[in-house]
Amino acid sequence: MPRSDNQKSVSAPRAASSDGVQHSPEGPLVGTWSHAASWDDPSVTSRRLGIMAVVGLGFLAVFAVVGGLARNMGSAPSCATGAECAQLGARYATGAEGVKENDALAARLFQRSCELGHAAGCNDLGLAFEGGAGVPQDYERAMDYFARACSGGFAEGCNNRGALYEHGRGVPVNLGDAQRLYSQACRHGSAVGCSNLGVLYAQGRGVPADPALASRLFQEACKAGSTVGCNNLVDSTPAPLETF
Repeated sequence: MPRSDNQKSVSAPRAASSDGVQHSPEGPLVGTWSHAASWDDPSVTSRRLGIMAVVGLGFLAVFAVVGGLARNMGSAPSCATGAECAQLGARYATGAEGVKENDALAARLFQRSCELGHAAGCNDLGLAFEGGAGVPQDYERAMDYFARACSGGFAEGCNNRGALYEHGRGVPVNLGDAQRLYSQACRHGSAVGCSNLGVLYAQGRGVPADPALASRLFQEACKAGSTVGCNNLVDSTPAPLETF
């Protein structure tokens, strides 16, 4: 099952992802089952601001989801820690390392990971609800789990929340919140967040157009490993004038 990042190109309001998969121009792109560095990762400590948002999660709805997943799945493969459950879930989500792809089982494992306090697992469960992978598609619940991931220190959760606000999935379109969340994601180590923020400044959507700032953000995203950020940097760089 193809996955793609909640990331976009500067050259169009809706971007193709770097995996080459074609997506509908209607809505936000479904993220990958990747595990970017959390805010306390020592490799990116210098970029951390230590600011964490307090987010209400709608606990009754969350508990209902937990019960539904448990009833539908029964027992799941054993995992002892949140990180272990998330890694096992990623294997089932992608059919990697000799296991048969099983989105429903992956969602159950992501749920267990999130219950154990692993922010990346909450993000993965949010992606499952965003894309309808193993669970009914539900943007509002995706937003809840992205919020939990973001407040738990996982920068990609902030980016994914921003994408839902930008495209109005589960919430009204709110470019101000999208800009705030992309900024938070970028500050805390998300290359995709930096690229998405750069697109807003390049296009002047929800913020004053600022090509110079957009270029710096694309450069930062590119240096941090975002292929889309690198492509956006190239697209936003003026071609040199020809001489005769």
